[in-house]
Amino acid sequence: MVQAGTPGSGAGLREEVRRIGEDRDWTALEAWCDQFWPVLDTPAVKEVLVVLRSVPERELLARPRLMMFVAVAYYAAFSSDDVELRPFVEQYLDSATRVASTMDVAREDSATTLVVSGSAALVSLRYRGQFAESVAFGERLEARLARLRSGPRGGWLPLQQGITHSLTGDFERAAGEYRQAHQQASLLQVPAAATLRAAAAANLAMISAHTGNGATAREWLGELRSIPLPAGWISHLVGMAGAVAEGWEALDRYDSMTLEEILEITGDGTAPVEIWPFINPLASAHGLLWGDPAASLAHLDTVRFDHARLLTAQGTARWVLRRARLDLLIATGRANRALRYLGETGQRVRWLAVPAARLRLLSGKYAAARTLAADGDSAAPRDRLQLLLIGAVAAARLGLRVEAVARAREAMRERSSDEVLSLALLSEEHRDEIFRLTDVPLTDMAAERLAGVRPVFPERVELVELTNREQAVLGKLDGDGTVADIARELVVSASTVRTQVQSLYRKLGVSTRQEAVLRAYELGLL
Repeated sequence: MVQAGTPGSGAGLREEVRRIGEDRDWTALEAWCDQFWPVLDTPAVKEVLVVLRSVPERELLARPRLMMFVAVAYYAAFSSDDVELRPFVEQYLDSATRVASTMDVAREDSATTLVVSGSAALVSLRYRGQFAESVAFGERLEARLARLRSGPRGGWLPLQQGITHSLTGDFERAAGEYRQAHQQASLLQVPAAATLRAAAAANLAMISAHTGNGATAREWLGELRSIPLPAGWISHLVGMAGAVAEGWEALDRYDSMTLEEILEITGDGTAPVEIWPFINPLASAHGLLWGDPAASLAHLDTVRFDHARLLTAQGTARWVLRRARLDLLIATGRANRALRYLGETGQRVRWLAVPAARLRLLSGKYAAARTLAADGDSAAPRDRLQLLLIGAVAAARLGLRVEAVARAREAMRERSSDEVLSLALLSEEHRDEIFRLTDVPLTDMAAERLAGVRPVFPERVELVELTNREQAVLGKLDGDGTVADIARELVVSASTVRTQVQSLYRKLGVSTRQEAVLRAYELGLL
């Protein structure tokens, strides 16, 4: 976890801001907030909030940065309490939107205003799902700062750009921005430098762990732990990304106890924090492996409704929600619904390659599983490991022993000896196949955890792959319409409908309309 120090808890800082408030020197207050807000602990923030409440409204309107600090202070003061934070987030976004609407980047001469107000505007755009606009606006801010040749907040804009790229799923660009932010923060001689360094390290650890780059994640977690931060809201906010990285480490080890402790910190992805798309996969994985997959499946709808539709329909959020839904559908025995969902989404999408290959493996379609698993070269490391194992089992079932052994051995070279997740996601039968193909290095703790895994997915599923036209006709059969009625509704000939019906009967193994509908419901096709 984050090292919580006390760099922003001194009585001197609180006394100084009280004196500024008594003098009603709002220019000095603005400058003081610029310098110290990222290093204040929660008691100090509450003291600042008292002073900020005394600022006349006309002064707030004339000083966009102070307006932003009011919103931040409310969030910071109450974030550690059992308080619904959504109203404070909305207040911040409201203020940020107003600031952005009046900001003339090309003519702004204050580097601090460009960074503080500009960062707020970037956050506001992201919360509304306007990722492309956020990237473009950030580039304009950076270009203007470069022309001013002044950067008292060097590193804050790259950090914000990194968050935007993380949310769009462009992790390579995100990592580049975070590294730049970390490097620039290391050169700063201001109180906020440590907070910036920690934020960059935490986010680098998070995106590395999310994709399965464990060694890189551990490197940045080590950096994060070495940086003292003020106790309270800053250590919680910055540390949340680090906690996500630690959650993935625990998940890879199949360590349910540690993961549960981390989810107590991060929540389940419903809270209004920007990194919720990185939190939700951990909550869904916990439900898949140790909880109630059906309840976790229902919870995905709660997550979707708790965030703006534009956020859940694009970028990282889109793929993690779809991936979780597919895994949970398969786990709850709804293989054909999962297959239909894949068809709607795209079966050769990189993030969905594992459930697509797993479906074919569990249904005994080994050639298809082998083909889909071969896409592992372009997958993220954690997915690549699972695809190698699926491909090894599929090749073994097809009698391709040399290929099966090669894939299994490659998987073992890529996994660490304390990693359990990839093996736990295989059925016991398929896991035994891997053990027959190659040596599987396991630490004593990993072997103990592997021995205690519960089945995640069914041993076997029955897949019925329908064409789009067959699916449409099947839906109409679950009604009162005649063949002629169905033909009119689908704008095809009656002969075409009859051909589709016969094809459906053959695939479903039935001979009547009533049997077809009943069987379709049984298989989850309706």
